[in-house]
Amino acid sequence: MLASLLLACATDPAPADTSANDSATDTADTADSGDTADTGSAPSICDQLALPVRAWDPAGTEGAFDGLAPDLTLTQLDGSVWTLSDAWTGCEAVIFVVLRPDSAYPDLDNKILVREWMEGAPANVHWVFFSDEAGKSKREAALVALQEDIEGIADADAATLAQWQAHTHYVPDVWGGTDTWLDTVVDSYGSGGLPLNLGIDRFQTIRELGYLSDPVTGWESTPPAFLNYEAQYYNAQATLQDRLDVDGATVLHPFENTAERAAVVDFGAAAAVATYDTMELDLSFICNGHPDSEGCGEWDYLAYVYLCDVDDPETTEVDESGTCTEIGRFITAYARPGRWVVDATPFLAMLQDGGERTIRVDSANAPYITLDLRLSNQGKGVRPVQMDYLWAGGSFNQDYNTGREPISFTPPEGTTQINVWTLITGHGYGQDKANCAEFCNHQHEFTVNGTESWVQEFSMAGTNYGCGDQVDSGTVPNQYGTWVLGRGGWCPGRQVDPWSADITGAVNLGGENTLEYRGLYEGDTYVPEPYNSGSGFGAGIVANTWVVYYR
Repeated sequence: MLASLLLACATDPAPADTSANDSATDTADTADSGDTADTGSAPSICDQLALPVRAWDPAGTEGAFDGLAPDLTLTQLDGSVWTLSDAWTGCEAVIFVVLRPDSAYPDLDNKILVREWMEGAPANVHWVFFSDEAGKSKREAALVALQEDIEGIADADAATLAQWQAHTHYVPDVWGGTDTWLDTVVDSYGSGGLPLNLGIDRFQTIRELGYLSDPVTGWESTPPAFLNYEAQYYNAQATLQDRLDVDGATVLHPFENTAERAAVVDFGAAAAVATYDTMELDLSFICNGHPDSEGCGEWDYLAYVYLCDVDDPETTEVDESGTCTEIGRFITAYARPGRWVVDATPFLAMLQDGGERTIRVDSANAPYITLDLRLSNQGKGVRPVQMDYLWAGGSFNQDYNTGREPISFTPPEGTTQINVWTLITGHGYGQDKANCAEFCNHQHEFTVNGTESWVQEFSMAGTNYGCGDQVDSGTVPNQYGTWVLGRGGWCPGRQVDPWSADITGAVNLGGENTLEYRGLYEGDTYVPEPYNSGSGFGAGIVANTWVVYYR
């Protein structure tokens, strides 16, 4: 049954692998959770975990996906009541899980899997369990069995057991029949998606959980430990917003929940731009309704953000708006929304005159987007003043390095720091024995003046859970495809982080220098050994590389 719901099992040759919201939180809500020393009471979990607090917001009135969760009260297995607002500490999330014995989605009958899940669960999550059994006595029996499995985990110390007991709640009501806003959300989900589990993240937002299948062990396997990925993502998104709330950025909003892909942005006067030493792109891909499997694009496509010139009306024979530079790269998720923030600081060098520029987003897989440009001064002591383009990528084979001659450069006067800056991702699989360049550790060597080298490489490529391990830094969890597999420079549903190397110490600041570049596999020129897997496409490197001058 679950296997038939699979939308994607590998990177499709058709997607862009083949082509080269500011949810700000009031500062009062993120205040310290308070000093407990004066009262002598035990520190709150927010204090214990050193997490800021977002106070309960009573403004939620209707339950809806992506909306503010209203309050609710549920009667637990032991007859006590659990009220969301009372349990809200301001630093925890809530995940609602339904026991489904017929489908084992997720598999809560396997005691080994239950143990792995609970032992790996973040401490700041409340788990609320329902059962979809038809009769109340059967629901109660199923919940009692799960409770016994969790509380009977061997070797759990008293403190751990107490923490689990305080954060697990067993509700014998019918899922969708609680006389709360949960019923509205369940009814709105429809019948086209996977069996529904829900979350309330640390922003008090109602979230759809993703596809809990493990593509490594088999699409029919649904380990409950995959629920932890959702909780980790909630924490990562809250931590990200905490940072953004205090970075003092000037925020420009070229796109807000729109299908548009081009917008003119006024960066202000040159004097204002000169005060910035940091630029970040804050991009959200937004789906067209729920379930995600129907409202979101299916595949993992390359997506780009470009900085373009504005067309000069006085030069009617030339369209300057076609002159664009990639300033950020992302990979869309398999049928899930996402939000990512990525550094684009070097491109401040192209904005020194201020004024208007066009921002373009190229993505085939996001119905709607929101993009903020965040300009700030983080006290770095240097800012980019010039960029020189170096090399692009190409087909990754024995000819990849052919014709890549050394490039000469002379730093502009006053330069104090020089970096190589790259956006590099590998694509292609199933056509050679090394499974390049999506699933192999391709390497990129930059040599200054023939003496000192820096190497960018991707050790997680080809690992079973390399991208699953990146949830804390941006990867969208539980996508409808092979999202956990480690890739060569990217993950589905994630920003592509630029790579930067400070080469200042190897450079003659007052004269001419040379830069050399080689793309390698296992330290040498890559010579593919053909392999016909029956699927896939040839290896390729999508790359843009720069030398950036700071002062």
